Amino acid sequence: MEKLAHWIDLESIKLLTHHTSAVITAVLLTALVGFLVQRLLHDGFAKKCILWLDEFLIVGLFVWFAYELFLAL
Repeated sequence: MEKLAHWIDLESIKLLTHHTSAVITAVLLTALVGFLVQRLLHDGFAKKCILWLDEFLIVGLFVWFAYELFLAL
């Protein structure tokens, strides 16, 4: 078993698992916000602004998670 431990980096697996769950949560929350905004707001300036902000937020989160993961590895 110790020979296998030299090949598998458990800290990297923990880090990847943490970032994966954070990305999945961010995507689900962003999708929920987008769904609610599309259903509850009338077509107009506020709806467009919130949906664009929602898109920029998810892209920003992906960039941030990727940068954090790159620094950690």
